[in-house]
Amino acid sequence: MIKRILQVLLAILVVVSLGWGIVFLLPDRTTNEQRIFTSEEIVNLKEISLNGNFAINITTSDSKEIKCNISKIKKGYVSGDYGLVESKIEDNILYVNEGNKKDIVCIGGGITEKIDIDIPKSYKNKLYIKSKLNKINILNSNSKDIECDVKNSNITISLDDICGNITVNSHLGDINLKLPKDEKFNLSAESRLGKVTNNLSSNVDSSIKEKNINLSSSDSNITISGN
Repeated sequence: MIKRILQVLLAILVVVSLGWGIVFLLPDRTTNEQRIFTSEEIVNLKEISLNGNFAINITTSDSKEIKCNISKIKKGYVSGDYGLVESKIEDNILYVNEGNKKDIVCIGGGITEKIDIDIPKSYKNKLYIKSKLNKINILNSNSKDIECDVKNSNITISLDDICGNITVNSHLGDINLKLPKDEKFNLSAESRLGKVTNNLSSNVDSSIKEKNINLSSSDSNITISGN
């Protein structure tokens, strides 16, 4: 009797192991989509708002359009209704939001998304990002108001010019800010448990009002360095 039970358990173990093996051997499935917002659509744009659990890369160019490339990668076994990233303009605000998730089941993997968005250099208004996970990279934005509210996302902002105010609030994600070596700015940087490293301490000028940089983190590190 015991021998029979052991044989049954062994058979179940073999089946489960084979199932997991098949799941891990499933190839990654990638889908890509590009959305373009024309110069006519964004002429009165006052804010770009990105909100979701996806990696974000922001660049600028001489283009007059906003180009948004969305990549979705599925790993392992994934079932359920996973809505596409939503992007739309309402009340002169461009919203890029995470799609709805309904009854998602992931085995041996999951779904990751990445947003690559290219913004005209001429865009000067607010850039707002809210994220829970994944990396955020902002390169040479000319926005006069950059605001980021993140939980576990590592964020890097690299600027050739400081065009206005920068505010970053983080929980567990590290903040890495790269600024011009010869520009003055007003700085407030504080981390409750992490370390604050400022390699541009000679650039800090509390009398400056138009270039306010406010960085705060609960448990992670903040680094300010020259670009």
